[in-house]
Amino acid sequence: MILKKRHDQIIEMIKAKKTISIIEIVDELQISEITARRDLSFLENNTNLLVRIRGGAQLVEEGSEKKTSYLNERFTMKLTRNSEAKEAIGKLAASLVNEGETIIIDAGTTTIQVAKNLPERKNLTAVVSAINIAEELEDKEGVLTIITGGVFRSRTTTLLSPFIEQSLMSIYAEKVFIGSSGVSLTHGVTDEDIMETEVKKVLLKSGKEIYWLVDSSKINVIGSFQISKIEEHHTIITDDGISAETKALLEAKCRVMIAERR
Repeated sequence: MILKKRHDQIIEMIKAKKTISIIEIVDELQISEITARRDLSFLENNTNLLVRIRGGAQLVEEGSEKKTSYLNERFTMKLTRNSEAKEAIGKLAASLVNEGETIIIDAGTTTIQVAKNLPERKNLTAVVSAINIAEELEDKEGVLTIITGGVFRSRTTTLLSPFIEQSLMSIYAEKVFIGSSGVSLTHGVTDEDIMETEVKKVLLKSGKEIYWLVDSSKINVIGSFQISKIEEHHTIITDDGISAETKALLEAKCRVMIAERR
């Protein structure tokens, strides 16, 4: 099927139903789940008509606030989803940071919890690619915050730049904390946004210890774009919602740390 025709059909579906799922798109258009996810990501980033939600997409109604405001609201909604798990993961990750280290914190609703829970007076240097994470660190004594430059995306509060690799060439951090949309034994670490995937790939090259921060709802989930294979020197930090069987399978590939929810 021609790409534009497929996109037009998806738009007609969402206008008619207001909310559609990936499965509905797959069944209606006879395409793969990966193709459906990529189509929704493209339409979200290139139109004002829809916003991604878990498992599908939702129509942006006429008369609602402009897209940037709507998408900031979406970020807030994502922040509150599985909030206890994300907070526990962030606290555990923050506790691993030592005096005088340089760390990198990726954008995301789980990684922001690292910034929220970093202790003060640690003489830290934190390199961040998201405005809201920089704001969290602003009042923390003993933390020097460096923001990577780029184009601001309100949807994720991220700064994206084609020159990010050059800007990080002189930085080699002790620890890098990265979020993702999914972690799979078969497909590794994945994300739904191709531009942010490229940023995460650069972050991987900029640190000694790599930590993937993913709540248990994202385990065994496959996003549209691969960031990385699961490597032996990686650490996955997740919450206690992960099954014992999946934990054991992941531990055969890398280190796994479990954050206990309250």
